[in-house]
Amino acid sequence: MIYSGDDAPAKRPTGVSVRQAMWSWAVALALVLGLGAIFYGINARHNAQTAAKEPAILAAPAPAAGVPAPTPQTSTGQPVPETTGQGRNDAR
Repeated sequence: MIYSGDDAPAKRPTGVSVRQAMWSWAVALALVLGLGAIFYGINARHNAQTAAKEPAILAAPAPAAGVPAPTPQTSTGQPVPETTGQGRNDAR
């Protein structure tokens, strides 16, 4: 059986209406701005965490003028080691 009614649309609608296009552009713009704000926030947070911090050990003050520096034996209270730390201690 063949349908021969006149109630079929003569032409198929193509494309989108102006209203649909405007909504599509508005949603796309909102997504781009939202993602940009998120990435900006992540980047700002990441840069804040890697900011330079004060050193844990501060440099020692400079010695007074005319006063010789202390010898290592008296500055640490420990005797001078017998080895240089470069291998075996015995002489060959």
